[in-house]
Amino acid sequence: MAFKTLQASVKVLLLLSVCSHFISVKMTAATFIREKCECVKEAGAVQWRKITDYTITPKNPLCNKVQIKLQLSNKEVCLNPESKQGKKLQKCWQKINFNPQRKKVCLTIKKNAPKRLKKL
Repeated sequence: MAFKTLQASVKVLLLLSVCSHFISVKMTAATFIREKCECVKEAGAVQWRKITDYTITPKNPLCNKVQIKLQLSNKEVCLNPESKQGKKLQKCWQKINFNPQRKKVCLTIKKNAPKRLKKL
């Protein structure tokens, strides 16, 4: 009789230890997720004519910031999304409704029209 109760209590302890192990593993996995941002160093600006292509990655669970990767003629550079050029590129990307076929439109340099003189 005592052997059966000992056997039952060992089974219960084993079950509790297995359950507590899985609970603690899930909690530690959730607390130790590191950011996986691809852009570590960011440039403030790049010459528009050197940009051949770009990708804009919005905020996501693995990286809490917008990432702008520019493909230059010979290398890839990350652009600061808070810079003037980064904001222009993001605004244009939104204007074209995130359409990858139209993203070359955002790379064209628009010349400012000359200011007209007012007649007095």
